[in-house]
Amino acid sequence: MTSIMDKTILILNPSASRGTAIFQKEKIEAALKDQCIESDVYISNSAEDIEKATENFIKKGYKNFIGAGGDGTLHYMVQKLANTDSNLGIIPVGSGNDMIKTFDISPDIYESIKIIKKNNIRRIDLGLFNKKIYYLGIAGSGFDSEVTKFANETRLPIKGEAKYNFSVYKTLMTFKPKIFEIKHDEKSDKINTMMMVVSNLKYYGGGMKIAPEADPFDSKFDVCVIGAMSIIKFIKSFPSVYAGTHLSIPHVKYFKAEKVEIDCEKKFDVYGDGEYMGKLPADFQVSPKSLNIFLP
Repeated sequence: MTSIMDKTILILNPSASRGTAIFQKEKIEAALKDQCIESDVYISNSAEDIEKATENFIKKGYKNFIGAGGDGTLHYMVQKLANTDSNLGIIPVGSGNDMIKTFDISPDIYESIKIIKKNNIRRIDLGLFNKKIYYLGIAGSGFDSEVTKFANETRLPIKGEAKYNFSVYKTLMTFKPKIFEIKHDEKSDKINTMMMVVSNLKYYGGGMKIAPEADPFDSKFDVCVIGAMSIIKFIKSFPSVYAGTHLSIPHVKYFKAEKVEIDCEKKFDVYGDGEYMGKLPADFQVSPKSLNIFLP
């Protein structure tokens, strides 16, 4: 049985939320102290550094790892926390913070720290891409990976849902559907596809409820394939994804699977938790009960 009294490290990503997360440092430290959570603090300087630091603190005997940043911060921490007995706590100070929505973790710093203090630890599933990269939330390819690429590279001072929506309409100007080959549960389909996601959690893209039935405890992915449609139809349908009501659209195919393989004539990028993981072809496998996490 682990305890919040075990050694705790706070890993703060100063570049989260377009470099504003660092200004939350004093507030976070004060809230931790108020909740009588003793922790050391590490300020990361890159994605690679987050991974390396997490690994080093595991070796030093730290048990509780608190990630202060966005979904990307947690993504890189999980590469080293997966399949260990270490625990992950979340203080959401990123721009999207989609993971916390599935877990009902408050976006408020103080409230999120109170959740860690409660010491309710559950072990959740993770996704595994090409047998080497873990992800907590959602991996996607096709239109959405092109959107994510654009959103990550844009220098416009917008964030969250607004940035994703802008990137969607910008990408729509040039995007063409492609034939995806999708294998799962000994089945194989070729589908003219706009985009597809392989989901462990419900939300991505700044609040899109793309996988409304996803459950990180059921040892299965929720796969959502949005088939080819006209740009006008896609634009009209897009708001339904935020509400999670898109499953009734005829162009949408939705199913659960433990393993999914996808390929396409165009070798699209694959993003997981909003972070670049590689290119198609892709092999996705559920990694059951692979991460301890503090939950409400």
